[in-house]
Amino acid sequence: MSPGRVATWATAAVVGAVGLGLAVPVLSGVYPVAQLVAFRAVLGLAGLAGALVLVALPWTRRRAVPVVVALALGAGAQAAVLVARAVPAAPPEVSAAPSSGVPADVVVLSFNTLDTVPAATLAALAEDAHADVVVLPETSRSTAEITAALLGTAGMPMQVHTAGGNSPWIAGTALLVSPGLGTYPSSTDLPTRLGGVLAVPDDDAAPTLVAAHPLAPGRRSAMPAWRSETAWVAGRCASTPGAIVAGDLNATLDHPALRDLGPCVDAARAAGEAWRGTWPASAPSVLAAPIDHVLVDGRAWRVTGFEVLGATGGSDHRPVVAHLTRR
Repeated sequence: MSPGRVATWATAAVVGAVGLGLAVPVLSGVYPVAQLVAFRAVLGLAGLAGALVLVALPWTRRRAVPVVVALALGAGAQAAVLVARAVPAAPPEVSAAPSSGVPADVVVLSFNTLDTVPAATLAALAEDAHADVVVLPETSRSTAEITAALLGTAGMPMQVHTAGGNSPWIAGTALLVSPGLGTYPSSTDLPTRLGGVLAVPDDDAAPTLVAAHPLAPGRRSAMPAWRSETAWVAGRCASTPGAIVAGDLNATLDHPALRDLGPCVDAARAAGEAWRGTWPASAPSVLAAPIDHVLVDGRAWRVTGFEVLGATGGSDHRPVVAHLTRR
């Protein structure tokens, strides 16, 4: 075999290994795989484009066949994962559901506002969605309180809980809760750097609520904190019967913290909408990263719907709405 052919096959092997590794991301908690795997559709299109370019160049057609095949298989693997996530997931087996309460149906709205979306816009979103729980990462306390006041005027009173973060450039997280869901007299800050809220009701029939915003894996130095904070948030859902967890989790279902949720389920995955991304809002949803989530205890809640809304109010995230029903 000529040296050129050996190099071609070696290149194809490397390309194939990378494509397979991104399709089945065993290293998804490692930099920079964690960043790449969040954009499956982009990876698939890039692989397909590379294959088409090689096929279009006459002088490379025969020599580059192995590389073309590897690129096409990698693109197909990404597409297969996205197609699978467009199919509603089977509900978990219910063995010990927490005691039921009222209301039977709960609507959760989660929206990282980048602290740029006006309160009037947020109130209109919550009112249109008939939201019982509103989770607002990167939202100031004043905006949250004005939003709650506007909703109260519209006949949707809300309890307000907020938590600040450790960054002077990123606003904290707010949680608005309808009193119809339960009474939440106080809340606890989450042990995360960007602020989060844990609200426990005074009635055992009402769900524990978590409004979360773990650190993003933007830099290599942030990876350990990102892994620990996302794992803490997912673990809180798994360990709390009847829990509802929502927010900008800065992770996809391919990342370590969300790959195994135990008794909890991801609402988007349950509804067959996990292929749709939420960040950045400027990109088409299919090309964006699905990092905004609603997680629920699958023993207590059945997901009846999930929506990724359009870009709203200048935020770089899209709002998401989950519809839940008590089992």
